[in-house]
Amino acid sequence: MTFPQELQVKQFVAELNGSFGTRFRVFTTGSSHYLFDLIGASPPLQWPVLRADLKPEIRRALAHGVGHAPRRQQS
Repeated sequence: MTFPQELQVKQFVAELNGSFGTRFRVFTTGSSHYLFDLIGASPPLQWPVLRADLKPEIRRALAHGVGHAPRRQQS
């Protein structure tokens, strides 16, 4: 899938741990979105996420370039 110019990758930010052992590479774009790339997916899975739609702890981690942020534990 090809994204519009404003959603193209600009810079690598971090790798995040997801649920069920998934990992994501996260990139900034030319707009107010991050581009999430599922590592090891075949075919590749990428999707833009509006920064305002992220959970606060994920948004803070990415804004500070924190990699390998732990996933939120279920209570």
